[in-house]
Amino acid sequence: MTTAARPTPALMPSRRPAARPDTPTVGAPPRPPARREPWQQAILASSLPANFRFVAVALSTHADGTGHIAQQPRVIGLVHNTGINARQVAVALTALRDRGFLRLSPPDGRYDTADLILTMPRGAAARARRAQTATARSSADA
Repeated sequence: MTTAARPTPALMPSRRPAARPDTPTVGAPPRPPARREPWQQAILASSLPANFRFVAVALSTHADGTGHIAQQPRVIGLVHNTGINARQVAVALTALRDRGFLRLSPPDGRYDTADLILTMPRGAAARARRAQTATARSSADA
């Protein structure tokens, strides 16, 4: 039984060939404008406890521009990212869901199996903008 020769790094091309600008690229559609930054600002301006905001920001690093999380970190991933134990992460996710910052798909799913989607509750973006302008004013006065 013979096996094919394994490729070595020397046999690999030095870099990926560049796409020609006159030909459309086939693949993923263009990404929508990012919504992660306003979501993070709304989280940081909220009255959530600090460890809940920490879990939220850690979760948002996995999100794309639409708020969907392609590679779901699940509870165990958030435990590894934050260093907070699993029960506290689950409580933080529940608080985020109850306040409207997070949606589960399916809605009755568990955090270990359901997909998490970032959502912006009504009025949260406006509160974040007001908090940001107030901070800017106070630093300008100093």
